[in-house]
Amino acid sequence: MKKFNLLLFTGTLILLNCCSYPHFYYSPNVQHVPLFDERDVFSGSIAGSVGVVNNCVELQAGYSLPGHVALSTNFMTGGNNHETESYRDFSKLSYFEGSLGFYTSFSETGIFEIYGGYGQGSQHHSFTFSEFSTWYLWDREPDGTADISFSKIFIQPDIGIRSGWVEAAFSCRLSRLNFKEINIYNTVYHLDELNKLKQNSSSWLLEPALTFRGGSESIKGQVQLGFDARLANPDLEMMFETFRLSLGVHFYLSGK
Repeated sequence: MKKFNLLLFTGTLILLNCCSYPHFYYSPNVQHVPLFDERDVFSGSIAGSVGVVNNCVELQAGYSLPGHVALSTNFMTGGNNHETESYRDFSKLSYFEGSLGFYTSFSETGIFEIYGGYGQGSQHHSFTFSEFSTWYLWDREPDGTADISFSKIFIQPDIGIRSGWVEAAFSCRLSRLNFKEINIYNTVYHLDELNKLKQNSSSWLLEPALTFRGGSESIKGQVQLGFDARLANPDLEMMFETFRLSLGVHFYLSGK
């Protein structure tokens, strides 16, 4: 029995240490839900978003035009970093999108919006893996790099309420994600998953989100919970982040 427990313990250590750091190749960005109810209003936010792997900073801006027309932009940058003096294991990502939309209000506090847009992004990954060195000791070795570029088209309806110091909204984005270029350099342990990404370069995504705000009329704290559900390509299940939480500050400035 003692021998079996020793073997089990040793095997567990091997499994834990052989694994490389996880790398995700898609992270849902914060959805801009300005909740416009009149013309000549600027909506903006600064937020930090976190997921299982990637941590990002996001900037958003929008403006309401006459005729219930609105413009919106979003910039996202971040990644993860396990870099030390001995090895480099990290991912860096950036993404920018713009959209055109329609807004209208109903009842006293209800607002409906719908946006359609396009975005482009890029990623750089540097990989490592754990290699057995001596008894219970492992060395982390380089495992190449990868450069990825992608684009996304989307449509995003949202419905919400604005009532003085509090706001809440539900949005649901339907996205078509397309990985345009996947360049792989000298990787072995991540080659299979990157080849799967090449073989399934386009995906339909359903991305619902809940947004809550509280504060003054012009400045509010914002919390958003975002989810990602793939409508196809189950082989990519473990390569996309499926949940993200963001915290930030939202600005709502009226020209009046």
